[in-house]
Amino acid sequence: MTLLKKRSLADLLGPIHEPLDPLAMAEVLPRAWDGPHVALRLVEGFVTVLKLPMRGGPARLRSAWPPYMYEFADLAAQAEGGELEKTQAEQNRVRIIPTAREIACAEEATYWPVQYLGAEPELREAVNMLGLAHAIGRDAAWVAKKRGGSADTWRMRHDAGCERIASALERDRAAVF
Repeated sequence: MTLLKKRSLADLLGPIHEPLDPLAMAEVLPRAWDGPHVALRLVEGFVTVLKLPMRGGPARLRSAWPPYMYEFADLAAQAEGGELEKTQAEQNRVRIIPTAREIACAEEATYWPVQYLGAEPELREAVNMLGLAHAIGRDAAWVAKKRGGSADTWRMRHDAGCERIASALERDRAAVF
C-alpha cells in the first residue's frame, strides 16, 4: 500500500531556502476586471507598441552605420573627460522586440477605449492620453500641460473611463490577462 504525503514548498526546497519574496513572484491576476487593472493593461499595451520597430515609418529609416566614426584621438579625449562609457553604452544599445503574445495583448488593450468609450470622447481621450503618458514615464500634470485643463480632471476622467471599460469587459465575459 502506498501512502501519499502532501508536501509543502519548504519540504521540497529544504531548510537552506529563504522565504519567497512576494514582490519577486509573478503578479496575481484579479478574479474580475477592475479599473486599476484595466489601466495597468493599457499602459503595458502602450509600452509594447512603443517597443515595436519602425514606429516612425519610412521617414525615420536609418543606416546601419554608426552616426560618427571615432578616431583614436577622439576616444582618448572622451576617456579623459569621462564620456567614453556613455558613448560606448549608446553604441551597444539593443532593442528587444516584444513577443507575439505581448503584441496581441497590446492590440486588444489599446483598442478598448475606442470599443467601449466610443460615445464619450472626453473619457476616451483621457484614458488614451494618461495611458500613453504613464508608458513614457510622465503623469497627469504633463498631460494637462500639453492638452490644457487640470491634472485632477484628467485623472478623474481616466479613472472613470477605466471603470467603464472594466464593467464592459465583465459584461462581455472577457478573460482577465
